Amino acid sequence: MKKSNDKISVVIAAYNEAPRIATVLKTVSNHPLINEVIVVNDGSIDNTSDIVKKFDVILIENKKNLGKTLSVKTGVNASKNKIIMLLDADLIGIDQDSIYKLAEPVLKEQVDWTLSLRDNSFKIMKIMKMDWLSGERVIAKDLLLDPYIWSRPEIGYSLEVLMNKSLLDKTKTFRAVRLKNVSDTNKANKIGFIKGWSADIKMIGQISKVMPLHKFFGQFVIMSYLNKKYSKDK
Repeated sequence: MKKSNDKISVVIAAYNEAPRIATVLKTVSNHPLINEVIVVNDGSIDNTSDIVKKFDVILIENKKNLGKTLSVKTGVNASKNKIIMLLDADLIGIDQDSIYKLAEPVLKEQVDWTLSLRDNSFKIMKIMKMDWLSGERVIAKDLLLDPYIWSRPEIGYSLEVLMNKSLLDKTKTFRAVRLKNVSDTNKANKIGFIKGWSADIKMIGQISKVMPLHKFFGQFVIMSYLNKKYSKDK
């Protein structure tokens, strides 16, 4: 397969991630494939900014909390490279090898985009080998120019769902990449068990405002099939 010489811009949206974001920044701020890291601090009320400033990265400050969609959009618009890596700020176990695994199928032009399958993805996702809501993705910047992706910023969990639809409608190829020993911090650990589970339930309700739930879960079925198809040349 042809190999691209493009470097990667990493975009991270962060809200009150001071206890966690350093783990991610230690990995990406000196990675050979990456020459730009952009952190958008989304109006955090903790010392997220102070932690970010310890690293050689670009920090953009939202004066108030705007939500993940607008924060990621700000980072993407500010990026200089053709290839974008989107990462959540609360990843555990992320290392340099994880970055290579997530990026190389796109850099080698095997597929148009990738998304991660983490250790703590739901069991059904592991069985199907695809987590369609993953926040860890590598994608060409020009594929993120579709206004539809950014059209529902008021819905907290709309970004990944709308991005999936945009890319599926364009018949773009993708591959889910298994990232062993990598997980994200669940909501229960961040804000407590009851509030965490309430947030998960709220997520489903919000997604239903973006698209009917049968289409939402239909994405999972379709993407699982396509992932299997496009992973045959691994």
